[in-house]
Amino acid sequence: MAMTRGGKALLVTSVGVSMSALDTTMVNVARDTIARDLHGSDAAVSWVLSGYSIVFAAVLLTSGRLADRYGRKRIYTTGLLVFVASSAACALAPNLNLLIAARAVQAVGAALIAPAALALVLPEFPVERRSAALAVWGIIGSTAAAAGPTLGSILIDAWGWRSAFFINVPLGLAGFVAGRKILQESVDPTAQGVPDIVGILAGVGAVGILALAITQGNDWGFAGGPTLVCYAVTAVALPVFVWRCRAARLPVLDLALLKGRTFSSASAAALLFSVPFYGSLVADVSFLQRQWHYSVLGAGVAVKLTPAASVVVARTAGRWCDAYGHRRVLVPGSLILALSLFLRAGLISSGADYWTRLAIPFALTGVGLGILIPGLQSATLKYLPHERIAMGSAFYTTVRQLGAALGVAITVALLSRPGVAPLDSFRLSWIVQGAVAMTVAVIVLFAYRPPAEAATH
Repeated sequence: MAMTRGGKALLVTSVGVSMSALDTTMVNVARDTIARDLHGSDAAVSWVLSGYSIVFAAVLLTSGRLADRYGRKRIYTTGLLVFVASSAACALAPNLNLLIAARAVQAVGAALIAPAALALVLPEFPVERRSAALAVWGIIGSTAAAAGPTLGSILIDAWGWRSAFFINVPLGLAGFVAGRKILQESVDPTAQGVPDIVGILAGVGAVGILALAITQGNDWGFAGGPTLVCYAVTAVALPVFVWRCRAARLPVLDLALLKGRTFSSASAAALLFSVPFYGSLVADVSFLQRQWHYSVLGAGVAVKLTPAASVVVARTAGRWCDAYGHRRVLVPGSLILALSLFLRAGLISSGADYWTRLAIPFALTGVGLGILIPGLQSATLKYLPHERIAMGSAFYTTVRQLGAALGVAITVALLSRPGVAPLDSFRLSWIVQGAVAMTVAVIVLFAYRPPAEAATH
């Protein structure tokens, strides 16, 4: 049977989406190796992760509009080329500062890819099939993100941490050639201009400064002068962001999207979900390497239960959401994720005992991710009209990346506390992550309503 045009678009764009998702998590397993090789502290190396997420979020706020105005295919293929070139620069970086800078450029490429890719795919499917298409999209993203540490560990063990970036070069070039040949160009004739730069700087700067305060809090003191300045800047920048979204001719975000209970509550849940998702990736790999003295390859293989379980569950998560409603699926998924994190905190010990202490928590994490990643994306974007998909997708991915930056910053801060036993630090990091996962369940249960249901309340 011949593949449909929608199927071809989904297959081709999955290359770019997979690469950007992989590089969000693959570097976690290389963190200690990069620190040793490039002589960086925990806080400094964390910016290889957090800096990527923050720049990713910043560019996403404009890339959806750019894709609408200048062509989704053009922006997508441009993003691939930027990603390929910057990946090569990451692989060749001689010091930590240049690696962080190259990762920032890499994030620009990833941010150009994401909303343009989704805007190329969804219009190829009728509305009644979009949940299924979004579920497949979610499977691609969740599988790539969750598999990042395992794949990264294999590459790093065989060829060093630089190979985790070099692998993107042939993959990205293949995706570029296929995209140029297969994807259909489309534009939004009503799109104009570039979104408000002041709004972009205020919104993303607020989160970036907050992440800086959290990451450096152990060195500066959480009530020290520099930290308090960061808090003050954040407190000013957030209202400025909202004001510019109201007043600017071309706002970063159309606040009408957030007036809809469906979109706003699902976006809030996605923001908070990313904190335990990305934070646990950092804590899991660090624990295995630092406390149980696993090799890079051993740590990567040890966490493979998470992506394995995620793939199995994600294949049906979209159908569950369609059949039973998002709340009935996402609330249990959030609680499963929370349980998996609390189990880590309760079961770990100084002695390595993987099968009785971490195997079940890792598998349960995969179940939770397999439900939440495709389910939250579907819950956020399913009910948007076609002309709002690019902006809605950009905003959804933006809050996910901001959550990732905060998750990494909080976890690094908790794991770096001076004078605290390492086991206690890991326990607290997982407890905090589990509490945030439970908050996701509360938001979905009490705030999320599909449009038809919201209209009756």
